[in-house]
Amino acid sequence: MKKKTTEQKKKKTGPIIAVIIIVAIIVGVIYYYDQKKNSETNVQWQNVSGPFAINKFQYKLGENVFMIVSNLKPNEAGNIVIVDPKGDTYYIIPFNGTMKTSFKQFFKPNTQNVGGVLLCNPSDLVGNWGIILQGVPYKSLKFEIINDWIPGSEAEIKPIPSDLCKK
Repeated sequence: MKKKTTEQKKKKTGPIIAVIIIVAIIVGVIYYYDQKKNSETNVQWQNVSGPFAINKFQYKLGENVFMIVSNLKPNEAGNIVIVDPKGDTYYIIPFNGTMKTSFKQFFKPNTQNVGGVLLCNPSDLVGNWGIILQGVPYKSLKFEIINDWIPGSEAEIKPIPSDLCKK
């Protein structure tokens, strides 16, 4: 009689153990793919300083620079100052953590003659740019624009005539 009870228990526990193993494998696979997906998403935003991030370290002429700001604290307010290769202020983006804790922004470096910024030729855009974070203790971000074009953008970024591009 004892043998039958032991055999019956083995018959009942065998499928239960198999189900537990299958569930554990499924949970492990789901966790693995979720971690892989998250790491691929984070790779896009490697150029990071605190809550500020841009998507790359290097861009081509005519390419958008994407920025994301997330989880600003209420006491964090100031300006994002984009500095061109000549050291001039190209663009300023104000931020205030009490008004908005997260936002996205993009810009496309282009030739201009505005406010003393003289970027007359597309070649003036090539070089090392900076993003200075004023009003917060985070380090500046740096990126480079290389002398290579996004296809079709040559028509968008034109030289400014020399008579219009003087200080």
